[in-house]
Amino acid sequence: MNATHSTLCCLLLVLMLHADHASAAGMCFHSEPWVPFCNKWLCKSECKMEAKLLFTSATVKEHWCIKGGFKGKCHCLICNNK
Repeated sequence: MNATHSTLCCLLLVLMLHADHASAAGMCFHSEPWVPFCNKWLCKSECKMEAKLLFTSATVKEHWCIKGGFKGKCHCLICNNK
């Protein structure tokens, strides 16, 4: 790794560690997890599991399948309630 790459890596590390997590309170974000087979109940459970892994008080506002069938993809709207 040359000097330019190492400098960029250090700057990215500083930016990642400097993130203000307190500003994440009361915000919503979209997530698109991959699931083995996308249907309504599996998409809902995957979104709920992802919400609880990210924030303990997060709830799923919306969920639906973007790509159904095998190797499906869900769309989740997850909101933090703090």
